[in-house]
Amino acid sequence: MVTDDTDARRTDGFVPGTFSIAARDPEAGEFGVAVSTALVGVGALCPFVSENAAVATQSFVEVSHGADAVELADRGVSVPTACDALLSDDDHAGYRQLHGIDADGHTYAFSGEDCVDWYGHLEADDHTVAGNMLDNGDVIGTISDTFRETEGELAERLVTALEAGQAAGGDKRGKISAALLVHSPEPELYHNLRIDNADDPVADLREAFELGRQTEADLPASADEMLGEYPDEILEFGLKY
Repeated sequence: MVTDDTDARRTDGFVPGTFSIAARDPEAGEFGVAVSTALVGVGALCPFVSENAAVATQSFVEVSHGADAVELADRGVSVPTACDALLSDDDHAGYRQLHGIDADGHTYAFSGEDCVDWYGHLEADDHTVAGNMLDNGDVIGTISDTFRETEGELAERLVTALEAGQAAGGDKRGKISAALLVHSPEPELYHNLRIDNADDPVADLREAFELGRQTEADLPASADEMLGEYPDEILEFGLKY
């Protein structure tokens, strides 16, 4: 389901906006968010994941909505119930976008009536997409279609979907930052990436992603060369969320 409001209020000057996808891979037990915007450091604001949920909070961001939604999901509350409760207590919910998915496949997507056009959201199998202040209404549908059609691990599918959204028009103000955040039973170096200030952040995110995958693949050989014998466990870094 896609919802939008092409008559939404426009404002002059700088307005934070974004496009993002929150998704799960039920077979791998992974949850992830990929996001880009014309605002510095989107990875510090919008994506939230846990072993039970992926949530993105955006438009005029309320960071606590993302953190609280995944915390409630970890306590067994569905993402729709959690997000509804958080927004019902928010006096400024009309300016928010909030979307995500939980371990049972329940999806939620909300766009307040005061978000900046073009804005809208979409709910589909295993993922949700939302955007505001976008170049056009094709962006979120393209992201969703690309995610469904892309094969491979969740992280790869998320980055590819974000690239498709940028190619479809993306944020109409331009490009500054992008991020990828994935929670996995087997965390990798490339599951938590941020491009905080760049001319082409989605392209730079792809470059960092590929470098991270290559670094991960090269680590055992590098450790062999440096250390000789070593416990395999020292290469299991874990991941900061």
